[in-house]
Amino acid sequence: MAATRPDIPRVESADRPPRQQAVADRTPATALPSVLMLCGASSLHARKWAVALAERGHPVIAASWIGAEPIDGVDLRVAPGTGQTRYGRWGAVWQLVAAGWWMRRQVREARPDVLHVHSVGMAGLLSLLAPRRPARVVTPWGVDLQSARRSRIRRWVARAALRRSDLVLPTAGSVRTEIVERYRIPVDRVRTVSWGVDDTLFALRDTVMPASVRREFGIPVEATVLFAARTAGPVYRTSEVLRAFAQVATTRPDLHLVVLAGHRPAEAAAAQAQRRCVTQAQELAASLPGRITVLDRSLTPEDTFRLMRASDVSISVPRFDQRSCTVLEAALAGCRLLLADLPPYHEMVEDGLVADIVTGPLEAALSEQFLAARPLEPPLRERNRRFIETSESWSRQVSTVQECYQRLTVDRPGQRRGGAAR
Repeated sequence: MAATRPDIPRVESADRPPRQQAVADRTPATALPSVLMLCGASSLHARKWAVALAERGHPVIAASWIGAEPIDGVDLRVAPGTGQTRYGRWGAVWQLVAAGWWMRRQVREARPDVLHVHSVGMAGLLSLLAPRRPARVVTPWGVDLQSARRSRIRRWVARAALRRSDLVLPTAGSVRTEIVERYRIPVDRVRTVSWGVDDTLFALRDTVMPASVRREFGIPVEATVLFAARTAGPVYRTSEVLRAFAQVATTRPDLHLVVLAGHRPAEAAAAQAQRRCVTQAQELAASLPGRITVLDRSLTPEDTFRLMRASDVSISVPRFDQRSCTVLEAALAGCRLLLADLPPYHEMVEDGLVADIVTGPLEAALSEQFLAARPLEPPLRERNRRFIETSESWSRQVSTVQECYQRLTVDRPGQRRGGAAR
């Protein structure tokens, strides 16, 4: 009879709020490492990882300092006081300290095999209080590394979080180089893992009827559609995209721009910046009737992909990025890709992706690209499709992370690399 693994111990400490979602009953024949994800649980990326691991049989806890909806099959734990207003600097400091000690207790009592820290920003900061017993994996997010380049404090947090890790998993080779060279993380503790494209989109691709999707969203059926698929905001340079479109709208009356507000950020400042960009898009749409569709909400991944299939050009021109899932999904959908002049995007082109890199002053360069906008030629669409299907499937990336977990936890000694005691 196959051996069974007991559940992760229940945590009944006084400072722990009620569970928002019970863990699904799974008793795999072979025990898989238990995982505690330290993350902002409202993040779509973090939720996707948690669900994928849980579906494969890993016991998963998501410990979050941000309130979030329940996650299927995942034990979601949210720090007490989340959403409460803390007045003044000291109120915010107190809330941060309380969240850190709460998180430390979750790790000590749950005793996961792996602590996976998603980002070196807030998650990285809170991870510094975590016990050192679990194997520690860090996935750095591009926005946090960018902030660390401009702030000494954030750089210290990022360096401390990365150096406490047993394994760092960036999604782009250029970020891997930065982690090794700037933060002095040993090469054998850094591995590049793309997040890829959800396998369900492979099957969805050929079922989408572009004309039907355009009618559903109020997009002219005969237009040349430009899709700004990234979350509206300064990071993704929504304002520059809008101004570039305004410059060519008269010359190219067939062009139609779709702007997606996207997921609402948890941080108040980011949410306000997003709202300003959406308002700017709505004002431009009012001045150009019938030329711009503003989707002032987030869409499901499936609906976003359907819109990609109904679009001719996908625009991704952020200030910084890693190996973007959105870009890869747009490539699978068959869009012509307009990408910022960033190292991770050049890497994708070198790997075989067909894309146009936008160089020079962004607004002028985008205007030039919009004037020449046309659908991607069928042979090139097929080339991008083969590239995604053969090297970028989400299921393959999840398997890679599972292998990393297994390697870190099999016969794990009581010492971390370098001899420091846990």
